[in-house]
Amino acid sequence: MDESLIPNGLSRRRFLKTGAAVGGLGLAACAGFSSEGEGTTGGGAAGGAAGGSGTPIPGVSNKDVEGKTNITVWFWDAGLKYAVTEFNKTNKDINVKFVKLGFDDTHQKLLTSLAAGSGAPDVCALEIGLIGGFAAKGGLADLKQAPYDAGEFEEDIVGYKWQHGSAPDGRLIAMPWDIGPAGLWYREDLFKKAGLPTEPEEVQKRVEKWDDWFQLGEDLKKKTPKTSLFADAFNDVYVPMVEQQGHGWFEGNKLQFVEKAVEPLKKAQEVRKAKIDADIDWWGAEWNTGLKKDAFAGMGIACWMQTGLSQSHPELIGKWRVIKAPEGNYNWGGSFLSIPEQGKNKEAAWEFVKYVCCTKEGQNAIFKSTGIFPAYKPAWEDPIYDQGVEFYGGQKTFRLWTEIAEDIPGNVVHPNDRQAGDIIGNEVTKVEEQGKDPEQAMKDAEAEALKRIRDIES
Repeated sequence: MDESLIPNGLSRRRFLKTGAAVGGLGLAACAGFSSEGEGTTGGGAAGGAAGGSGTPIPGVSNKDVEGKTNITVWFWDAGLKYAVTEFNKTNKDINVKFVKLGFDDTHQKLLTSLAAGSGAPDVCALEIGLIGGFAAKGGLADLKQAPYDAGEFEEDIVGYKWQHGSAPDGRLIAMPWDIGPAGLWYREDLFKKAGLPTEPEEVQKRVEKWDDWFQLGEDLKKKTPKTSLFADAFNDVYVPMVEQQGHGWFEGNKLQFVEKAVEPLKKAQEVRKAKIDADIDWWGAEWNTGLKKDAFAGMGIACWMQTGLSQSHPELIGKWRVIKAPEGNYNWGGSFLSIPEQGKNKEAAWEFVKYVCCTKEGQNAIFKSTGIFPAYKPAWEDPIYDQGVEFYGGQKTFRLWTEIAEDIPGNVVHPNDRQAGDIIGNEVTKVEEQGKDPEQAMKDAEAEALKRIRDIES
């Protein structure tokens, strides 16, 4: 995995540890790893209008079909083609044209089109970190109002994702598509080498608290001094502990920097001082080398990591296992489909959104081809979710992800969450790199946010 897989505007060092802060947790899932094995961040070739060309997708036509209602869909990952292809095969009246843009382009071009009043596609994907900003700006249809009927699917969608797709006033501006249930990953072979428990059930029983996980790290290091439990405490500990409390930095209009981040930062500092982590930045050359040389034996990451590791480190297939994070489940990432109000083909657009997000066929066509995990719970009834997974050495990890997804706290994403995340991310870096006191860092972050963001309180 190279630096081209990191979202624009974030350095490699800052990507994951500020991911929780900037609302970019889904970027690795939705932008960093393409289902086609290619980096999908950065600019695309598409123009600002819905008819823009984008990146060509093999096997997917981007031309109008005479006699059908033609709609345009923007997304940053080629994996959508599996749903597009199946929808176009079976639908007699609608033809979907898939325009693949870069991650940044998808959102920026949509913002530009909404502001201009024209040029938006019929359907556009959104990533979780951008939902709040789009809700505040307007221009996206409330999918609970006619001619849509999203409300009838609410009970079938993972609860926390329904909240993430909603505006503070109750509008559903983005239909949840995929989720990122996360847990603690470990290398079965390296745990075995250190004489530690290796079966997921055994490891789960031992890890009831975070301190139990860190004790495993100390035991691992004693037996295998060249192998740490994980790469970077500020990604593998701080981010999961923050996200266990629910995504985002606000409760209403009240900032939650101190409440949510101080203890996770203190724990990450303690872990670093105890040398339980390898002090290796996530991704990039050093992280790659660390994986190959067994520098670390675990991660705190989401289900989508399987896709990237299968592509970049096939030699590790079968060696990973997963348990639930202690003291609470969490999510990392996720994308949605929205319908701009300026669109001319709203009914046809809604038919496609329903197929992708609210049918077993649409969700599993993508999941089985790409690993993008469904937000639509009836999709989980497919036998594949109860099968052993080769990547995880036969562990029934898909079912584990569904169990985790059913028990994750939800909240509405604040319109200023991304800006708040940029601010807190700078202070997190100071805690890690300069040893700044976590409590003082978060107080400083709140003071800065209060200066720069209107109508919020501490």
